[in-house]
Amino acid sequence: MAELPSPCRIPGPCETCPVWPSVLYATDAPGARAEVMRLRKEYRLLRARGNIYRAGDVTEEIFTLYDGWAVRYTLLPDGQRQILSFLLPGDPISLPMLLFDRLPFSVQALTDVSLCVFDKVAMAAYLHARPACVRRLEAFLAREAAAAEERVTDLGRRSAEERVARLVLQLFARLRRRNAVRDRSFAFPLRHRHIADALGLTAVHVGRVLNRLRGEGLLLLERGSLTILDQRTLLKIAGAREIDLDWEQPYLGSI
Repeated sequence: MAELPSPCRIPGPCETCPVWPSVLYATDAPGARAEVMRLRKEYRLLRARGNIYRAGDVTEEIFTLYDGWAVRYTLLPDGQRQILSFLLPGDPISLPMLLFDRLPFSVQALTDVSLCVFDKVAMAAYLHARPACVRRLEAFLAREAAAAEERVTDLGRRSAEERVARLVLQLFARLRRRNAVRDRSFAFPLRHRHIADALGLTAVHVGRVLNRLRGEGLLLLERGSLTILDQRTLLKIAGAREIDLDWEQPYLGSI
């Protein structure tokens, strides 16, 4: 496969995979990594804005995001976009394809990405044969449902400042679990339009909120990087405790 000139990491052997602790099929069982390596069909590289999955398509493959960021989204008839979630390294892509032939949402690369590609039938058999993987899968689906309910509350009742603060802190917590945070700084490729499409705001309003948070000394945002300067005040604005926003905690790590 031709490789794109991209800063993305290319998947190597599962034995040395840096995102292994985050993936749903990870277990500590002897030989697990070697077996997953045999299941992996290939890796795939896509540029930013490339389509990973289109709503309604039938596919025999499922993916794990190895490097880069992606978004799950739906398009309305008038062309407006609702971003459902942001996907980070280690996240499964189109996981419901294990149960359904088609999905009602699309997945697009937000940055250049690299993907591990699996046959969905083979991966389903692998997961179902391992109780530890089944528990991870159940916990993942339960937390996804809880996160979706929180997003409904965001859209229906929380202020713009609360929504933006919660999104920043949630991404911070998720990236920290992937060892992708250094001194409270992390890669932040989101533009105002991405935040707006996720939080039901306008890009102009998002810009005003971010400028206010910067002006109050709560965060620093420059050159695709975000640094949290005052986490305590940001949590207060979000109306949450730190643990409330760490929604991956139940299924990441050894089970």
